[in-house]
Amino acid sequence: MTDEAHPHHHDAIILPGDRRIRLPGGIYTFVFVVLALLTLIEIFLAGMPEGPARVLVLFGIAIGKAALVVIYYMHLKDDRRIFAWTLLVPLIFATLGGFFLLLSPVPYST
Repeated sequence: MTDEAHPHHHDAIILPGDRRIRLPGGIYTFVFVVLALLTLIEIFLAGMPEGPARVLVLFGIAIGKAALVVIYYMHLKDDRRIFAWTLLVPLIFATLGGFFLLLSPVPYST
């Protein structure tokens, strides 16, 4: 496959000002390495003491990993914006609901 046949599949990250950073192995390999590194960070954090900060950091990493998968591997960045909004609006409500549940007091049982 050539770049002419699939112009949206490129091996560079486009920065503001049309500057490009060429990636060895391509964008998908780069995203894979980032996902692997985030997974290692999650494994390390899982061994840390319990607490709300750890949960929030793990939750943030999970959202970031899901965003990378959806944007690059599911090609959301190449689709129309209505699809991004269709995913983003329910995700915002689910995230706010998750934070509400994390911060609400746990009733104790007798």
